[in-house]
Amino acid sequence: MRDAGVEDARLAALIRRGEHLAAYDLAYRRIERDGVSPTVAHAAVLCLARSGATDFARLEYARWRLGGDPDDAEAVTLGARLLKDVALASSGARRRAFARASALRYAASNARHGGLYSAINVATMSLIAGDGDRARRAAENVLSSTVDEGDATESYYALASRAEAQVLLGAPEAAAETLAQAIARSPQDYTAHASTLGQIDIILQELGGSNAWLDPLRPPRVAHFTGRIFNWPESPDQRADPSTRRTAALAAEMQSVLRSNRVGFAYGGLAAGADILWAEALIACGAELHVVLPTAVASFVATSVAPFGQAWVRRFEACLACAQSVRLATKDPYAGDDQVFTYSSQFAIGCAILRAEALATEAVQLAVSGGDAQSTVAADLAYWAGAPRRQIILTLDRAPLRPVPRAQTARPPTVMKAMLFVDVRGFGSLRDDQIPAFFSVVMAQIAQAVMKLAHPPEHVETWGDGVFLVFDQPADAAEAALTILASHRRLNLRAHGLPRWLALRIGGHYGPVHLLMNPILGTQAVVGAHVVVAARIEPNVAPGSVYVSEALAGALATFHADRFRCGYVGRTKARRDFDPLSIFNLVRRERGDMRSYAR
Repeated sequence: MRDAGVEDARLAALIRRGEHLAAYDLAYRRIERDGVSPTVAHAAVLCLARSGATDFARLEYARWRLGGDPDDAEAVTLGARLLKDVALASSGARRRAFARASALRYAASNARHGGLYSAINVATMSLIAGDGDRARRAAENVLSSTVDEGDATESYYALASRAEAQVLLGAPEAAAETLAQAIARSPQDYTAHASTLGQIDIILQELGGSNAWLDPLRPPRVAHFTGRIFNWPESPDQRADPSTRRTAALAAEMQSVLRSNRVGFAYGGLAAGADILWAEALIACGAELHVVLPTAVASFVATSVAPFGQAWVRRFEACLACAQSVRLATKDPYAGDDQVFTYSSQFAIGCAILRAEALATEAVQLAVSGGDAQSTVAADLAYWAGAPRRQIILTLDRAPLRPVPRAQTARPPTVMKAMLFVDVRGFGSLRDDQIPAFFSVVMAQIAQAVMKLAHPPEHVETWGDGVFLVFDQPADAAEAALTILASHRRLNLRAHGLPRWLALRIGGHYGPVHLLMNPILGTQAVVGAHVVVAARIEPNVAPGSVYVSEALAGALATFHADRFRCGYVGRTKARRDFDPLSIFNLVRRERGDMRSYAR
């Protein structure tokens, strides 16, 4: 007999941490075991909505009859939220129609139960629906309410709702003051702050107003840090060594940069020299340090830390112990392919930009350069500069070390590719007489969508209901995934004798792979550990969705944030031979759904 109270507490904790997939799995298992409970079913649908599976969430909301009781305030507002999600992901008449339906649901809940949450959403969704008068009346209703001073969380959201109402009523100065009061009530809840900023951005977009006044109220900035390798002198009297004094001055300058730019989170490597100095400065300033290494830790130390002195090894270990997280581009030791170092840097850059977008704040690159145009640092600077984001570059006052040569192998180098795995949820439950229709309808529709792509895949494999597609560019893979998904949604499955619950699941990843010859078929094979990563994502995808790895999401956020949006949904299920992997929901970004942050 399981303790329902313990499971309820675990479910609530997973939702608070943003682990929506794990929370959904727990809720769904309980429904299968114990039957439909309104509370657990509500949690399951909420998690689906937050993980971007809006269509599937709406189906489950209807199947579990969550909107049937008008006295269930949470269920009614959840239904309104699902309509809101559709509206915000749409444009034109469809956007206005779903916004109007959402506003009516929120209004019904507000009339019956009251509450600022429903009231402010009536205002926002009415504005999007084109009903400015109703939006203003609802905003005035919010401003007439009182704020609960006792609970910090409740008072934060009450004040934040008032700030949103003030923006809608054309009073940004008053809104800035109210929002500052809200943040003071819950200063470390950056996720809540980002959610509020996002809501205000939606209102400002509809009104055509500037969001520059929000810049001082945004969470701390997120940085990617990089820098040159150089020695740390180990002379008996280090204080007298000129190199030590120069290094100490550089470390002080780093701390000054971090404080003046209000950097609160940072992602980067941990090689000897500038990397470790950045990490130490971040720790000293109280910022979150997130380390991204190209190889297994021991191998990285052997290639990029230990050759420059044992003092660096000790400092590496101290920084690693303070890191908030450690990511590995590969768990393997260095095998002579320098592509893994490039990939690791790009992975760290993507992580920083994704985190900044999630927090509705600015991403900035921090670098220490030695002026060598051929260096790894120069490559990092050039990659970041591919999109218009700010860089702060400190310069070494002496020539950096020549890197210790890494051992080379005769193994062919890897190449960067974006990969998709596609399958159909429910294929295994089809009757044998439905299989021909499945291939002539569902698989044929996927084939047509692929053939019409402006940038088709350079490698394709299929088996059963599974499809493996390989692309040269991350954006081409993202476009293909969303095109295939949209094409499937247009199918009338029932008209072909197929169940309507057949839904695509698409998983994507970006990383270095081997292009080899398949000795059995005599054709090209795309293989490697990162192909396995891509394959492991797809079974975790909510039906009717596209989920991608942090690496692919980061690459899209770096260069294609105007076209695609990726939101964190959780981690893949742990397996004995595969560590959990952070995954993100991929959707198309509607025109106008992109605001610039502080510069």
